Amino acid sequence: MRRVQDRHQLFGAVLGTIQAELDWERLGRAYCEGDGTDFFDDELRERWLDVGLQIAETLAEALNGSLGRSAYIGAALAEVPTMLVESIVLGREVVWINLRGDEIDELARVMRLAAEKFGIALPMPSSAPVESLPRASFDHVWMVSVLTDPDHFPALHDELYERRGTPLATGRGELAEDRERAERLAGSVLDLAAEKALVATTDEELAIVRQLLAARGLALVTLDRGRISAIVGDNVRIGRLAAVGGGS
Repeated sequence: MRRVQDRHQLFGAVLGTIQAELDWERLGRAYCEGDGTDFFDDELRERWLDVGLQIAETLAEALNGSLGRSAYIGAALAEVPTMLVESIVLGREVVWINLRGDEIDELARVMRLAAEKFGIALPMPSSAPVESLPRASFDHVWMVSVLTDPDHFPALHDELYERRGTPLATGRGELAEDRERAERLAGSVLDLAAEKALVATTDEELAIVRQLLAARGLALVTLDRGRISAIVGDNVRIGRLAAVGGGS
């Protein structure tokens, strides 16, 4: 087991390598329609790092030294600093699930490069079905800005962001169909959570998550007011599962 100081130094070195090697222009095009090559300017890159570390600090306090494992569903660039803290500094197992695409392919490329450079295992994205993961075996489950994704849940995106009938609406999809698929996915994600696990989601997704939990006799007791995510701008909430009536 590495000393705490060594783990922090290794984390800094790995993150520095990833920052330097990422193709930020490619990532910008993945986030923007048209030419997004200047999307990740110096200010946004700094915010990406700061917010990721703030969330990691909240998680570390809540995990309280647990050497369990986390499932990051739908995680992408925004979650990289947080996942690295869990993996390198806290020594936890991190399972990372997301669909293939330009952004995920670029992140996988750079993660492999850093893992080879430092001779360590790092979180790597997988497109395996959520249902293939062992149920009730993760003490931290992350599902942030997934059910609001405009590509996969366009009608639900419009509904949860209160954009229906506005110029910002996608105007696509069927709400009932989107909601059914979203609830099915969210249910599969919640199936992964062990008793009293931490669950991270967003204010927009919280109503769906809480509805599904209530049907299971569970509640989500949020730890604080959350953090505004660096890229999408959603408020990220971290809570702990409790039996109904077991929290405040």
